[in-house]
Amino acid sequence: MKKISSMAVYCGSSVGNNHLFFEAAENIGKFLANNNIKLIYGGGNLGLMGAVSGAVLKNGGEVMGVITSHLINKEKINEDLTDIHIVDSMSERKNKMFNAADAFLILPGGIGTLEEFFEILSWKQLKLHSKDILIYNVNNYWDDLNTIISKTIDCKFSHSNIKDDYKIISNISDLNNYIN
Repeated sequence: MKKISSMAVYCGSSVGNNHLFFEAAENIGKFLANNNIKLIYGGGNLGLMGAVSGAVLKNGGEVMGVITSHLINKEKINEDLTDIHIVDSMSERKNKMFNAADAFLILPGGIGTLEEFFEILSWKQLKLHSKDILIYNVNNYWDDLNTIISKTIDCKFSHSNIKDDYKIISNISDLNNYIN
């Protein structure tokens, strides 16, 4: 794996219903800061997004936020960021995050997180990029995602190599081993 200097983290704008999600997000933020990996994220200050970015900043790391003008109040723009980009559309937001990131990490989240994951996964299948995609399976949150991807393979809608295009990790140690 090549050296990663920036990582887009896709995750929920809420905290979910399990304290392990929030703890994992904070631990990821600390890990990124301690490994000099710039966080690229959606620019909000709520939920897991806020936990990751807050932990990066608290530990002296670098953060780039990208938020749409219509989400500034809804996701509570992170006023502590010095590198914040306000864009007009979700497409522009995702493209800016994609271009700024060397790799992607998927934490627990909802439909938006799923949409972001599937977009970068489909782009990788189409050979539009070769960036690493990691899924942090906190408390088995993403088990069903892996099952549905297996179903697409079993029903011949996806090639069996699609699972080579992402890696599932279970803890910070797995992330450390993967990056170093």
